[in-house]
Amino acid sequence: MTRSLSLSLLAALLLSLTACTGSAPTAADSLPLDPHQAQWDSQDGNPTHATHSYMAEYAIDQLKATYPEVQTYRSQIVDGSNREIHDLALSNPEQEALRIACGGNNWACAKPEVVWATAKAKYAAGDKAKAYWYLGILLHYVQDMGTPGHAFHVYHQSSPSNWDDFEVMALQKWNPSYSSINKTNPNYVTPHQYVVWSGTWAASDFNATWPGVTYTRGFYSTSWWWASSKEKTFMRNRQGRTAIATKWALQSAVTHW
Repeated sequence: MTRSLSLSLLAALLLSLTACTGSAPTAADSLPLDPHQAQWDSQDGNPTHATHSYMAEYAIDQLKATYPEVQTYRSQIVDGSNREIHDLALSNPEQEALRIACGGNNWACAKPEVVWATAKAKYAAGDKAKAYWYLGILLHYVQDMGTPGHAFHVYHQSSPSNWDDFEVMALQKWNPSYSSINKTNPNYVTPHQYVVWSGTWAASDFNATWPGVTYTRGFYSTSWWWASSKEKTFMRNRQGRTAIATKWALQSAVTHW
């Protein structure tokens, strides 16, 4: 969970990137503008196509032939996956009530089962649109935990003093790799179990890539332009693997409503 960067800081960073590369960054190189942006960037206030949207859309596209209902409620799933319901108080009463009930924290939430129970109750009551929106919120937590900052519970916001450099690099480009998925679907009967599982996967990947290294907010490069090949590979793998985890969590939900 992060706080917004000021427009002046955004402009300064874009100028610094231009100076380093000789060309202005594209919209895809923008930083988050919304007060509640997370490790993978969300759509609100974001001039780019958000990472949370990409992951939800990938999951839907992979499952829609078998489960047409996920396509029917595509917009609700994607919108829910872009909701930032973490440790910061929200002005929306419905989302703030959920944040308190599920124990929203900086990395995800303490009780993801509350989100799943809420989604199931809406589905049972026949309000499928709302059910899939709440499911999208649960997928957001699965996605967030796919990053090392969330997986290791490293506190971060989007001010210069405590932003996460992985975050800064991640939101610049969606370039997932699906060629080296190193886990199989655990086939949980409840999708909320994928929240912690996603974090365990991310932590395991980091520890395997950098053995004995403690993850910190300043560990990563801040741009694809000067990141090492190891950092780029890790980022692409994490994007792809987290999208896969999103798919598996969505599949669990639609088969266990």
